[in-house]
Amino acid sequence: MKVIVRGWFISVFSKRSTFILVILAGLLAIAFLRVDDLRQVYLQLKGNHYFVEVIGHPNEELYNKEWINKRNKLINNHNASKVFMFSYMRGGSSIGGELFNCDSSATMWYEPGDAFFAHFYGLYHENIPQDDLYFSNFTRRKLGKRELQEMTEFYTNKFSCNYQDLPEEAMTHYFLSESTAMDKYVACRRRHQKQFYGNINRCSAHVKSVCSPNKVEVSLKNRCPDYISTTRRFITEDGVQNKSRLITKWLEHLKKENSSTNISKVTITNLKNFISHGLCVEQIKQENKKCLSLATSKCLKDKIRVVQVNRMKMEDLEPLLRNNPDMYVIHYVRDPRAIAVSRIAIRKLTWHPNERQPIGEARFLCQRIRADLRHRRRLSMKYPGAITQIRYEDLAINPKDTAKKIYSIFGRVPTKRWADFVAKHMHAPKDGGGFGISVRNATETTRKWRKKIPPDQLQSINRICADVIHALGYSM
Repeated sequence: MKVIVRGWFISVFSKRSTFILVILAGLLAIAFLRVDDLRQVYLQLKGNHYFVEVIGHPNEELYNKEWINKRNKLINNHNASKVFMFSYMRGGSSIGGELFNCDSSATMWYEPGDAFFAHFYGLYHENIPQDDLYFSNFTRRKLGKRELQEMTEFYTNKFSCNYQDLPEEAMTHYFLSESTAMDKYVACRRRHQKQFYGNINRCSAHVKSVCSPNKVEVSLKNRCPDYISTTRRFITEDGVQNKSRLITKWLEHLKKENSSTNISKVTITNLKNFISHGLCVEQIKQENKKCLSLATSKCLKDKIRVVQVNRMKMEDLEPLLRNNPDMYVIHYVRDPRAIAVSRIAIRKLTWHPNERQPIGEARFLCQRIRADLRHRRRLSMKYPGAITQIRYEDLAINPKDTAKKIYSIFGRVPTKRWADFVAKHMHAPKDGGGFGISVRNATETTRKWRKKIPPDQLQSINRICADVIHALGYSM
């Protein structure tokens, strides 16, 4: 079993005294956790903080040998590279995604997690990512077993080009128009359905009163995932597409499930709504068959398949890593203080909609990143070579060299179109563009957040987020 102990110690005594305290804390941790052998001990002084990290020896039990062998074999076969870009809202991931979007041999999916949760919970698109990952009291939500299994299958199908098995919410999402690999598919859909982006929300409107337009916990409370998946099964697997027959089938199912014949009028009304939702989605799915091959054939030809995901917790990546040994995870990060300022600027707050101060947003964000880093260390030991950290600031300031570094992870080189993109968008006449990817001065953009946080708040944020800031490689 692997053990990691990490800690920050503020130097309130002399440097020598604090240094001794840090050493003693590390030794106590080792003794308490019974670490027999040490691989690494890090001890650094940064500003007035001492940082200690103790990592247990990576014996054979720490990593999956069978997984490593499969990974090496698959990578040596030179199959298409599977890239999972794990990112955060307002973390500069649109520019990171554009690196792959510029590559004609790549399929790039922008934030497909939105489509997954819309599909699973019957929600509208455009939720803030934290609405899917946290409850309204800001506690971290643990995904259910079926939810995690379906999410794993969802991303596996994207990497495998099994688009026919993807939910229709994924194939009608408005982000598809941002992906150059989907141009022909989107054009085809528009020829057959001019408003096909909005049609899936029209389906969600049938269950809006029960599932809430954007709250996972309301959907969970009202068992929306169960109703949606069961209705889908009746329609697709059993081939029942008549409303009255579906109601009959549902009532039989409920009687068997509840061992009761007392079905309320409210339940029947809700069933009609879920049936209307299911039939609506199925109709759009059937219409999509005319165009689906255009997207699938492009994917099968491509050498790189990428998903850029904001709606994911690091611990939930493990089943996907286990099922896709040749997957590369890019943990794409940005200074959390800059992210907090950016979220406030566009009024996309994840902490509290009425608290328009960076400190609350930064505290909540660092809590999330802290947990992600903890699980990243565990997964990196168990699945060596699978996860690499890339900073937005490095890509913005030194785009060409950072792009080479990213592509070298899976043995490829970036395209000339990326160089053209850099010339056009990293030194643009003004800030803006789709998803804010055009900036006048990329270097200045990475620093201007400092001018927008009051000094007293910045000091508090630095104290609250000290471990995260340094772990990601940023300075105070």
